[in-house]
Amino acid sequence: MNYNGIVVVNAKNASFNAGFDGLPRRLPNGKIFATDKALKYCIRDYLSKNETVFVQRTKKEDTIKGAIVQRHLTLDENYLEKCNKKSIPKDEMAVIEDLKSFIDVRLFGVVFAVKGNNISMTGPCQINYGVNRFKNSSIFSSEILSPYRNSNEKSKDVQQTTIGEESRADDVYYVYDICLNMNSAKKQEIEISDEDITKLKNALKYSVGEVNSTTMFGCETVSMLWFENSDDRIFNNLNSLVDVYEEDGDVLVDYSKVTKLIEGAINKSTIEEYSNKVKNKIVFEN
Repeated sequence: MNYNGIVVVNAKNASFNAGFDGLPRRLPNGKIFATDKALKYCIRDYLSKNETVFVQRTKKEDTIKGAIVQRHLTLDENYLEKCNKKSIPKDEMAVIEDLKSFIDVRLFGVVFAVKGNNISMTGPCQINYGVNRFKNSSIFSSEILSPYRNSNEKSKDVQQTTIGEESRADDVYYVYDICLNMNSAKKQEIEISDEDITKLKNALKYSVGEVNSTTMFGCETVSMLWFENSDDRIFNNLNSLVDVYEEDGDVLVDYSKVTKLIEGAINKSTIEEYSNKVKNKIVFEN
């Protein structure tokens, strides 16, 4: 049995996923979008509050020339630390079983290429790019003043505090398409429990709003639709069928085109919806 989900992340005067230019990411056609990595980061951070996740930046203290410094773990150090091992097993299957003990690996897979091991697991949970479906969105930048003076002693502005710039989006609704392919999990001998699915759904609903950073303050999940397919089918690109618009002072997340497509191919009793500060429009003809 397979599952599909749609998640809508709202960013108000915030930057949910900036590019290297510091601006919210945009497609070639100008539409604002966010990568799957941005949402997965939030999910892993949320899950890590109650259990250990594998793919997450982890620091350790080292003493270098008498000074204590913090540095990020390498991939093999990360494995040894989180699996409580002194060395990486030579048996590849033993490493794979260790990796499967982490919920983020069971869901999203992992690439583990280190010390003779070249393991690549494709997770059964796939998330595509989240694309803005709200027409009245725009990006703006503003100058900010640092409290510190210019460190360049040769600069004519050496005695002046430095000026920087930050960019935000005023009101964006990123719509993500999500699938949980249990057939893929079975082929890879990955066991996805009902508890794993519940944790994933909760993370999809609450993880974004709990990330504490300057640029992401103002971001949160505002809508979700989740359902179980009645056969082995997986739907793709459902996010392109979602419309987000204002009506009578409210923001509506309109799933009408989605429900028209999936009706008859899903188990309606499994439909779950979530809304926060928006109204969901879900209509089935029968």
